[in-house]
Amino acid sequence: MKLRQCLELISYRALAELRRGASGMYLGMFWWVLEPLLYMAVFYVVFGMGLKKGGIEFVFYLLCGLIPWKWLDSTVRTASGVILSSVGLMQQVYFPKWLLPAYIVVANTYKFFIVLFLLVAALILCGIYPTTSWSFLPILVTVQFLLVLCMSLAAAAVVPLVPDLRYAVQYGMTMLFFLSGVFFNVAELEEPVKSWLLWIPTVQLIEAYRGLFLDNKIPDWISVGRVLFSAGIFGMFGVLLLLCFDRYYPRTVK
Repeated sequence: MKLRQCLELISYRALAELRRGASGMYLGMFWWVLEPLLYMAVFYVVFGMGLKKGGIEFVFYLLCGLIPWKWLDSTVRTASGVILSSVGLMQQVYFPKWLLPAYIVVANTYKFFIVLFLLVAALILCGIYPTTSWSFLPILVTVQFLLVLCMSLAAAAVVPLVPDLRYAVQYGMTMLFFLSGVFFNVAELEEPVKSWLLWIPTVQLIEAYRGLFLDNKIPDWISVGRVLFSAGIFGMFGVLLLLCFDRYYPRTVK
């Protein structure tokens, strides 16, 4: 299958997945906009008005961590089971198995862009205006896209070989959530815990988003390099398994 055909198939399946997810709800695709707006409203009521923890600034501090995290978390969790759930299709027609996690990544990336646009609009409406650091946002999003893609490929590749690992992926993502600094500032932790956590790629990304939007800081290139290195490890592992077991996956899944 040629690369152009692969890309067209990924785009088609991604759009189909988005339509399928919206077809069972009365509000349809409007939920893509409504869900992040509800998140923002809940965070503002709970933390800004209820707990009074820093007001709207603290709400944006949380959202700058939660929104990138949800992109990664929902994509990896879904991708980990996509080959297992596509047995019938794999047995009917041959196609490269890496296309399955790839279209999940693309579909969730569409949703992320909508949420990111709403976050930027909310920041501007609340008086946090674009600075020179915001020009690095495309680079940061690209770096995270590579991490999301590579982790999804790895999860999708390994779970069909050992189905019990799907639970390990789910619990692993939950553990990673609490270690990634979504609800706390890693820089305020004591050594050596702080140094250890700063090696986690999701910590690097969340700190970069917060610095870019809230502190007028450009991404730290050493941190970006660490994220790309982690993505490369996951990517090589996932691609190797997907290529080696490409024709074997339909027979390994019961």
